[in-house]
Amino acid sequence: MKKIIIVLLMIAFQGSLVHAQSTQKIDIPIGRIGFHDNIDKEQAAALKFDGKADDLVKVSDDQTINLQVTNALIKQVDDMQTQIELDSSLDHRLKIKYLSGLYVMLHDYNVKRAYHKIQAEEAPVMVDAYRNMMAADIKGQSIKPYLQNLSFDAGEKMIEVFKDNPGYKDAREVLFGKYAFNHLETVMAEIANYLEYPVTDSVIAAVARKYPNQVLTYATSYTPVAASIRKNQDPIVQQIVAIGRTSQPTLILPFIDELMAGTTTVDKLTTIVSNEDLYFKQLVKSAIALQHRRNNGEHVLGLKAMMENLQAKSLRYIREVDDLHEEPANVRFAIVKNFTPEELYYLIVNGQEELYTSSYTNHNNAGLYDQMMARMKPPRGDSLLMLVEFDRFKKFIAMAAGYNTLDNFLKSMDPANANYLMKKYVSSLEKTEDLEDAVDVANSFGSIRDPKLLAFLREEVAKNYAYLSKKKDRRGMVIYELLGSLFDTETEKTSDSSKATEMASKLKLPPINFVTYNSLLNDSGRIIQQVFFYGDKDGHDSYISFMGNFPSSEWRVTKNKYWTVITSIKGKPITIYANLPIEEPGDKEAIEKLSEYLDENDIHPTVFIHRGHSYHVNTTLDNLQATAKIVVLGSCGGYHNLAIVLEKSPEAHIISSKQVGTRFVNEPIIRQLDETLRVGRNVDWVEMWSVLGKKFAGDARNKELFSDYVPPHKNLGAIFIKAYKQIMKDEKL
Repeated sequence: MKKIIIVLLMIAFQGSLVHAQSTQKIDIPIGRIGFHDNIDKEQAAALKFDGKADDLVKVSDDQTINLQVTNALIKQVDDMQTQIELDSSLDHRLKIKYLSGLYVMLHDYNVKRAYHKIQAEEAPVMVDAYRNMMAADIKGQSIKPYLQNLSFDAGEKMIEVFKDNPGYKDAREVLFGKYAFNHLETVMAEIANYLEYPVTDSVIAAVARKYPNQVLTYATSYTPVAASIRKNQDPIVQQIVAIGRTSQPTLILPFIDELMAGTTTVDKLTTIVSNEDLYFKQLVKSAIALQHRRNNGEHVLGLKAMMENLQAKSLRYIREVDDLHEEPANVRFAIVKNFTPEELYYLIVNGQEELYTSSYTNHNNAGLYDQMMARMKPPRGDSLLMLVEFDRFKKFIAMAAGYNTLDNFLKSMDPANANYLMKKYVSSLEKTEDLEDAVDVANSFGSIRDPKLLAFLREEVAKNYAYLSKKKDRRGMVIYELLGSLFDTETEKTSDSSKATEMASKLKLPPINFVTYNSLLNDSGRIIQQVFFYGDKDGHDSYISFMGNFPSSEWRVTKNKYWTVITSIKGKPITIYANLPIEEPGDKEAIEKLSEYLDENDIHPTVFIHRGHSYHVNTTLDNLQATAKIVVLGSCGGYHNLAIVLEKSPEAHIISSKQVGTRFVNEPIIRQLDETLRVGRNVDWVEMWSVLGKKFAGDARNKELFSDYVPPHKNLGAIFIKAYKQIMKDEKL
């Protein structure tokens, strides 16, 4: 629109853009010119969104859709501007109101389109809805009927101009319902603003069926939301309220399905949860029952909470077994001496990120895997998986490959069953919400040595790719294409350097077997490291050991209340920032203070090192910067941690371990890394691992521990994630 409006008499858009024009001109009062200018700017922004300042709003490869969107945002909005100005029944205040609403609608559309929070093709529906709501509002009628075809994101801002409309409250409820039922995982945080609406009861009931733990959290609070939950008459919500009244609600919640079915009672469960062993055994028994029901197509409520509690309780047993790694087997494994094969299975699949190799299997055949198989009568792997309803069997197979027990496990069953199991292992990876199963499969390729099994898996990967190609399932095709490339490269009989170079070339990735020295430098030509320590005994011991790496003849050390600064005085400039291992919760404060200092002084490390147990790793990952080129986890190399690192730092080369990190391995790795950097050399992972391998060759105690560390060029899971993200980004999928 211009300050002088040319009135366009629009003929309805029916398959093509047809309009007639009138040359009638009107003056716009100066008090409303700015409102029209704002609308014009948003229209221009919509036109330029694709980088071309033409007369087309391009939102699709379908030209018909582009024409429809252009007609709505440009011609129809112009028409409404004219309509508002020519309507003699509207005073200045109302004209500003409706012009402001037009601007808000356009601005909200442009912003949300930029952040992919709205379907760009929804523009015609939005403009049509606004026109109808404006007409209804002028007549004093409700705007509610015109929300039917609008999404929440399209309508949430649009209705705010109609706050005085008799249907505003109802309209807000309609939009909240649209939002709530599509965002059940996060809606509880918003629900306090909508407690007066009848739909809220239905929303709470829906959340209870999918995320009962969230309803429990709010039900046990002292808030208006809690009062609303307690009044809700839905039977599942009421069961959650009853659980909330117990002394251990979070421990009892996983059994909500059994409580609803009447097969157990709160009193029975209260007795069980007071004994750790009984509670763990009951969790396993109930988890298997829930898996059976889910496998039969039933909807179960407590499975997520069940798995979370099983994870926490499993780690308690695993950590005790790990901590006693130098004790005789009868002492080390005494805590699990009465566990069934199923219970040992759940310890294993829940312990991927913390389980020592010798805790899993060892030369005494006393490891958790060894005992699990020995207690099976007969010791058949297929029978075991049937007992646990195949719960997370892909995770178990990946771990067996990583710990070199897959051959033993497969040979415990009939060959036909073993083939069927491995066929299932590499199938349906495209159906999962995340990439965890695919990453597990990728990681296992580097551990399987049986040539027949490798040939079988290669063939199955190819079959899955061919099947998904026929279905034109692009995500699935990408997953299996990448697995095929990793598989072929990993099984070639060439040097590690050649494999890594070819793999990077095939996957169109930067080099994966080295990091250049220059890429680690900041603007002043210095390498910055950040090292994270924690306030438990392990963290304190690790810090003392770490500080022994820096002799005063080569490094200068300064210290303040929260952190230590280590600066090279010989060789290339390196500065290392390490927070002090202050007793918890002081360690978190020290990390926070150091990160604030780095941010305020525009200091961006390119090397990040985690020193601590897996339960501390989230704090380290929270403080990771996008500049990271090398990340040493030292432990916790599971999928979720790899994914977080690469989400924050896409170029990171990751060193991780199949088990809990140990300073007896971490220190030599860090020393080798720092010395390589101090002399100004590129970090060649193949060469570095060869040097370290020779150092550990004569160290019987730590040789096995070092073998569990995965260098970046062997970290097939991380390589898979990088390649997948790159392809999806390039293809805008």
